[in-house]
Amino acid sequence: MGSGLLDIGSSALLSYQRALDTIGHNVANVNTPGYSRQRVELATRLPQLNSSGFIGAGVNIAAITRSYDQFLTNELRTGTSGYAESSTLASLANGLDNMLADQNSGLSPVLGSFFDAIQGVANDPTSVAARQALLGEAGSLVTRFQGLNDWLDTTRRSLGSRMDTNVQEINQLASSIASLNQQIIDAKGSAGGQPPNDLLDQRDQLVLELSGKVSITTNTQEDGALNVFIGSGQSLVLGVQHSSLGLVDRISDPGQFDITIGATGSPAVVVTSLIKGGDLGGVLHYRDQVLVPAMNDLGRLAIELGTFMNEQHRSGVTLDGQPGLDLFSVASPQVVPDDGNGGTIAVAFDDVSQLTADDYRLAFDGINWALTRAGNGQVVPLSGSGTVADPFVAEGISITIGAGALAGDGYNVRPTRDGAGSINVLTGNPRDLALASPVSAAAAIVNTGTGQITPGTVTDINNPAFQSPPGQLSPPVRVRFTSPTGYEVIDQTTSAVIDTGTYDPATGADIFPTANLGVDHGYRVRITGSPAAGDEFNIAYNSSGAADNRNALLLGGMQSQQLMNGGTTSFNDAYGQLVADVGTQARSAQLGSDVQAAVLKQSEAEWSAASGVNLDEEAADLLRFQQAYQAAAQIIAVSDNIFQTLIGAFRS
Repeated sequence: MGSGLLDIGSSALLSYQRALDTIGHNVANVNTPGYSRQRVELATRLPQLNSSGFIGAGVNIAAITRSYDQFLTNELRTGTSGYAESSTLASLANGLDNMLADQNSGLSPVLGSFFDAIQGVANDPTSVAARQALLGEAGSLVTRFQGLNDWLDTTRRSLGSRMDTNVQEINQLASSIASLNQQIIDAKGSAGGQPPNDLLDQRDQLVLELSGKVSITTNTQEDGALNVFIGSGQSLVLGVQHSSLGLVDRISDPGQFDITIGATGSPAVVVTSLIKGGDLGGVLHYRDQVLVPAMNDLGRLAIELGTFMNEQHRSGVTLDGQPGLDLFSVASPQVVPDDGNGGTIAVAFDDVSQLTADDYRLAFDGINWALTRAGNGQVVPLSGSGTVADPFVAEGISITIGAGALAGDGYNVRPTRDGAGSINVLTGNPRDLALASPVSAAAAIVNTGTGQITPGTVTDINNPAFQSPPGQLSPPVRVRFTSPTGYEVIDQTTSAVIDTGTYDPATGADIFPTANLGVDHGYRVRITGSPAAGDEFNIAYNSSGAADNRNALLLGGMQSQQLMNGGTTSFNDAYGQLVADVGTQARSAQLGSDVQAAVLKQSEAEWSAASGVNLDEEAADLLRFQQAYQAAAQIIAVSDNIFQTLIGAFRS
């Protein structure tokens, strides 16, 4: 009897000792990140059978378990990954928003100053100082374009360093998780399948830290090892083996880095588009969906501004009577062919007002060419046949296909990426500013009627009338009224009649295109009033642009003209839309970050309630098991007394 009671007391004493040890372990790790509180699971020993029935044999420790909820753990990992991504995106997007919207660094102030300078020189076209001021503002404008582009490109390239840091940390965490997998397998084997709780906590903490770097999924093998996957199922950790992420510079777009994954001895594959969540996912989201589109949009604005300004400037005349040349240099579309292409292509701008901020992928399957958006793979319709005479046309660009194309040929096309970085002012001579109109129209002094003629507006500076040869009007034209209601258009060089027309004094008449034959010399003049028979109006080249501001007024008027986005947006509005788009994305990211912070806080609270150490509970358990321990010690004392009494009886 004494021996049985002693065994029972001893089992209780040892079990409660282990329980007290476990409580002490919990209290000691109350502030240890990732620690899950542990519990001693007690189980009744198998009873002994005798003639009186089953007699209890005491207590055993069945297991020491940790408080663990797989669902809450997964929620915590998801919340950690989501918050890390959204907070990174919000921080980066806010920085870009502040840069573009700032009065000292943004484009709006210098764009306004540039057009103010055009208005200033239009008010005094003979002033060399005003012309020099315009060139200075043009230089400030291109400097701001280039400065913003440099900042954006430097930011884009510097993201590579942040990505590399994330990649190295992910690889280190993956290696540590694989190492812990080995330790857990060994520990479970040596403990007869009992869970090595502290090792499991260490591994879970590493997986949680990994979730802050990139979104992951996991599953557990029968031997206790944890498999970790990223992207769309690419294995980062499989049992005791792990793959490694890498960072490679994209050949087709220097400064744009791709992420690869590969196990030792296996080729690495690019998984950039599959990476989501965590700090790394936030960086990629910012780069691909905020930063690069902003660069392209800024480039598009520079290209369209330069192109439209050049077109109008070429429609003017300088102080020296020479035709205007391009005022700004304009970048050409970027084209990067794939290695091994058989043919070539040529990409140029078609209608810049139709340009978008997208990059494209052009591919040939051996029969057909297909153009898709680089960001989402959306097919972009192509018109034309791709020949020199009939090039492919899509969204403001034209594509001419050269000889030798093979199935599988591909090209990356970035129409606007270089726009802001390549724009420059092409002249430093204020006399070269073409602020006058090349057309001069005037009524003859001897006219007797009340007819008037407009100074003339250029509609097509490339018309042979201006270009054969440049710097002249070929031919100069005279409009002679043969009667108050009829006139003829005469070539002043040959005196030949070009065309005739009828005239209504109530409505006036546009001279070109001519009334009957539709002859068009690339400019418009309009006669109004009541000319008399014999009245003449002369149209010639304006060889002296000193006091003429007509082209300057047209240049200045482009500030409010809706020239971009298919003729729906002005330059100021286009930049404002860029700032608004970035601001909207920054605000959305910040709201997302706030929501994710709340979600993460709730997940942490739920995990802590289920798995964290509660000192009040531990204190209560400490007292409970201390009392049980003392009671077990009393059982042993009673057993000893009974045994001593029994010995004493035999001695007597």
